[in-house]
Amino acid sequence: SFEDVAALIRRHRDVKLLLEVEHSLHLVSYTPGRITFRPADDAPADLAQRLGARLQGWTGARWAVSVTTAEPGAQTIAQILAAEARELEAQAQKHPLVQAVMTTFPGAKITHIRTRETMAQDAAHEALPEIPEADDTWDPFEDD
Repeated sequence: SFEDVAALIRRHRDVKLLLEVEHSLHLVSYTPGRITFRPADDAPADLAQRLGARLQGWTGARWAVSVTTAEPGAQTIAQILAAEARELEAQAQKHPLVQAVMTTFPGAKITHIRTRETMAQDAAHEALPEIPEADDTWDPFEDD
């Protein structure tokens, strides 16, 4: 899926390309190896060329990345994420505990919302890796 393409860019830590893809690319069609998009007004002219080259370098397969202005394409990833954040904030505003806090503290604002899913992802990311037990008999206080 195209989400996998964005995840691949994120995994390779190409921040500039990731931001351009998230903010300037209106996806028209996607199949593995082929992407068609409508660029946003602020998209760099070489976005299609750079995206294709990076994907080819990372996957070893040739990618056809083409630009069209004939179709509007989907919302950008950034627009989708912003809409989801607005919806999540609207849901939070309706929660009785949040309403109680807002009433008690009139200047309070919601600045960050963490869902169970994001908390689980954060915990998994921050967790220390499991250490395999090679020898259960080791005692740190034992003399050699």
